[in-house]
Order: sequence, then structure tokens, then C-alpha cells
Amino acid sequence: MTLGARAYRWPFRALLAALAAGAALVLATRPGTGILDPDKARQILPPCGGGCLLAALAAVLWAARLHRTRLIVSIGEKGVVLRRGRREAAVPAGAVDAVGIRWPVGDPVWTLWLDPEQAPVAAAVAEVEGNAVALLAGGSLPSGWLPAVRTATTGILGAAWRVVDDEGEEVPPPADGALAQARHLVVDGRGRYRDRRGGAVLAVACGRRGGRTIVLCDPHAAALLVFRGPSWLPGRDRVRVLDADGRPLGFVRGRREPSFHTAGGMLLGSTRATGDGHVVTGIDGRHSATLRIGDGDGAEARMELERSPSAPDPLRTLALALPVAIRAGAF
Repeated sequence: MTLGARAYRWPFRALLAALAAGAALVLATRPGTGILDPDKARQILPPCGGGCLLAALAAVLWAARLHRTRLIVSIGEKGVVLRRGRREAAVPAGAVDAVGIRWPVGDPVWTLWLDPEQAPVAAAVAEVEGNAVALLAGGSLPSGWLPAVRTATTGILGAAWRVVDDEGEEVPPPADGALAQARHLVVDGRGRYRDRRGGAVLAVACGRRGGRTIVLCDPHAAALLVFRGPSWLPGRDRVRVLDADGRPLGFVRGRREPSFHTAGGMLLGSTRATGDGHVVTGIDGRHSATLRIGDGDGAEARMELERSPSAPDPLRTLALALPVAIRAGAF
């Protein structure tokens, strides 16, 4: 396993920008276009064109350096092999304590925990902090890397799978259906859905701040739900809700008083704004959920979502998108 295409996106964007700037410069300095007079064009073209070429060359060299110095990780029955360029470090299976990830959930760091005394050569290839070796960031790896690495760790290497939060504490495996069954959730400004009773993190909203797609992941970074939208364009104020495999479950329409619909458009419930939040009522007239919005901004923001156990399962699921619909771009 090594870097995927996403690791080269910034050099690629820099290359495209340099080429686009060069093309625009050529068009602007062509005789007869009327944009620049010939004398001024002859003065501008050499330095500006040279700058575009240098920028393009720098982008290519950037990508080449990333490729040449990338870390390659191989997991087998005998252990883990780390390669970077001409350097190589073999970590025997007996020296491996665990393999897993470290938070943030949205971009977890693939990490190897080992006995430094049995594998001192690891420091020559990767960054070692105590008994933890930071391998690669999840955002630079190919799609689907997480389940593949977990399967190789537990099935081939026979090591434990470990997940550590941003405070260094090990995160236990989430219970099946914990988020779906939770009645009272607290959502903070970092997009973490916590069980109010025990305070355990049940899910984390992962996505670029202000972006239109948010993936709701469990604490072990497995996708649970996908929220797409809303857009600030007129008439495009719906949040589409999909399952982890991309199948549509329904959508939430509106910002001030959202309504809930199936994927086919059938109404499931509506929302009424109150002094401190919103109340969700099903089409049968029964109370289905309540969202209370607390004070604070950024990481200090806090919302409480309470879902009635008697509410239909589709409406209970769509209610998880209510914090996203109300505070678009907050996560």
C-alpha cells in the first residue's frame, strides 16, 4: 500500500494553473486580438511566459519528489516491511503490537505500534514517536484502503486492530446500530455525535468546512451515512441522505423549518421552529424529534437532538441530518 492519486492533487492543480495561465498569456499577446499592442506584448511575453514554464516545471518536480520519497508498506505473515526510496525496514510480526489509525476520523493517520527494541530500524524509514510509527495519512491513500488494511492486519498478519482518539485514548469498537438506537444525542461544533447518557462518540461528521458533502462515520472511520447539500443557490436547499453504499434514503428540504421526505418525495414529517430550536412532527401528528440549539460558535457550538423511539425508522434516520440542514457549512 502506498500513496494514491489524491496525494498528487496539489501538484496536478499547480500544473494546470500554470498551463492555463500560459495559454491565457499566449492568447492575450497574439497579433490581431486587440488585447495588447505588439510592442507591449513583446515586453510581457518573455518574462511572464518564462514564469509559467518555471511554475509548471516546479509542479512536475514536486510530484516526482512525492513519488520518489513515498512510503511503501507491505503486510505479510512474517511482519511489516517499510520502504522509502532505497531504504528498507523489516518489522517482524513478533515486534508488532497493533496496527490501526489515529484520529481525526475525517483524515485518520495509518499507524503501526511496535516494540522499538525489536525493530529499531523503523526510525530510518518513518516517523517514530515512542512505540507508534506514523505511516501515511488517510487523505493521501487510495479509496477503500481502510478495510483492506484492516483485513490484512487481522487476517494475514494476525495483529490487533487499534483506534486511538486525538487525546491518545484507545477507542473501543462501536456497537452495532449504536447511532440508530440512540435516543438523545449531543452534537458539538466539531461534528461529533455523542450519546448524552455516557458521553461516548457514536459518529463524526467528516467533510470540508463549508463543503456540500458530509460523511457521517463511526469512531473507527467506517461510513454510516452520507449527507449531500444544501446549496446556497435558490431552490436548492435540500440535504440528500444516502446510506454507506450510496443508496438514497430520503432528503431534508428547507433551512428554517425543514421537511422530511422519502427518496421518492413522499412527506414523512415537518419541522416547527421554537424559541431555542426545532420540533419535528410526523405525518401522523405525533412528536418525532426535537433539536435544541445552544449558545457558542465554532468548536464550542452545541446542539441536542432527541428522537422519539416511536417515530418511524426512516424519519429517525433523516433526523440525523437536521443539524446539517439547520447549520449548513458548520462542519
